[in-house]
Amino acid sequence: MNTSDFIKTVFIHELKDIVDHHPYIAFMVMSTGIEFLGKCLDLNKTGWHDEGKSKSSFREAIEEIPSLQKYKPLLDKNGYDLYGSLRCGLLHSAQPKFKITLSSKGEDPHLLESIINAQQRINLKCEDFYADFKEACEWVINSLELQHSMNQPFLNIPGENNNFIGFANSSGSAM
Repeated sequence: MNTSDFIKTVFIHELKDIVDHHPYIAFMVMSTGIEFLGKCLDLNKTGWHDEGKSKSSFREAIEEIPSLQKYKPLLDKNGYDLYGSLRCGLLHSAQPKFKITLSSKGEDPHLLESIINAQQRINLKCEDFYADFKEACEWVINSLELQHSMNQPFLNIPGENNNFIGFANSSGSAM
């Protein structure tokens, strides 16, 4: 499976089912997916598993991909710190840090700012966040389809005839 197919399969099609049935888990996938899309934009990376690049990859995706640019004001560490509060909070502790609240379907609207326990917070609504994330995935595929890295073998699927995990130039593996 190449990178473009991985994005279509996992981050668009499979994630949609998770959004519909398990919105909290969907936020975890989208948080790491934003970082993934940022790595796709970095055509100078030396390996898929380069250490210390998570924050810059996440930031690059938010700053460069049109459908995610509305979240750019949320990157500021003195504000909502989207990377630390959402991505790190969910992936390290399975909960967003205090500046971010999460909702789905009939709950609080997307990007609603409120004060809870004397703390300024912003709400992310799963279905709206997914719509922006899906558009970001499509933008990356369409913008980079002709780029070499999007067509490289990315993931080894048992039963397929490739032996790659990660980008072909990656030094790490995930078997």
